[in-house]
Amino acid sequence: MKFLDKLQKNIEEVSGTNTYKLSDILTTEFIRTNTTFRSYDDMIDKSGLELTETTAEELYVNEELNAFIKANTKFENFKDMCALAYQEYVAKRVRDL
Repeated sequence: MKFLDKLQKNIEEVSGTNTYKLSDILTTEFIRTNTTFRSYDDMIDKSGLELTETTAEELYVNEELNAFIKANTKFENFKDMCALAYQEYVAKRVRDL
């Protein structure tokens, strides 16, 4: 497949409305690069929080999680962390040629 065809295909795959799992975007590489934790699971385990929310939107408003993220990472809150993770995920998907 030609470079431009592959690029167009990758862009189409990430364009529009897509649903991504937190585990897709909060990769071990992202967590290790942007926090002091080894993985998303490690971060949640060390938080001591019992997270019962089922969607990212519900986690975004979890005050305890947001306080933990602000105190233990470079991010102001969980939503900011996910936003950067999503940007990096999409950029990587588009670049994967």
